[in-house]
Amino acid sequence: MKANQQKHDAGVASWARQITAAGWSNVWSDLPGNVKPPLINGHLPDVYATHNGYEYVVEIETSDSLNSSHALLQKTAFMRWAALAPTRRKFEIRIA
Repeated sequence: MKANQQKHDAGVASWARQITAAGWSNVWSDLPGNVKPPLINGHLPDVYATHNGYEYVVEIETSDSLNSSHALLQKTAFMRWAALAPTRRKFEIRIA
């Protein structure tokens, strides 16, 4: 496994743990062996959480993936998703 992929996956695991610890009732992460998050506008988020009707997506990037075409497509898709219900949906990008 590449070093950046390991860094990315460690970031995904860390954020999933933090979101769970913050009290979100359902948390899915795109890691081997885990139940995958739902597709959002055709893209699979790294971490997806729900709690009392609220939804939260966190996309983890590394310094080399942050401005990749794939990351920019995901950012656009997740921002559109969040904009449909701005008081109930949140999207963030975090750097691993």
